[in-house]
Amino acid sequence: MCPQAWRIFIRSIQLSCVLLFGAILLLIAWDGDSRNAYSLYQTALTLNECAQLPLLIAVIVPPCVEERSGTY
Repeated sequence: MCPQAWRIFIRSIQLSCVLLFGAILLLIAWDGDSRNAYSLYQTALTLNECAQLPLLIAVIVPPCVEERSGTY
């Protein structure tokens, strides 16, 4: 794997982990209070859903970069 493709792969995994960690922290802060802190719950759900996009990028983009660079 060329250095650019490897960097994209690693950074995508790291970004996904940060988003999931943020979602976990927001769920802990939410503490099940449905009346007062419902926006924390919705934000945590959004972060959880957005964490899938970097993983998709990690699967699609590095092979394209490899192909363009000519190293296999």
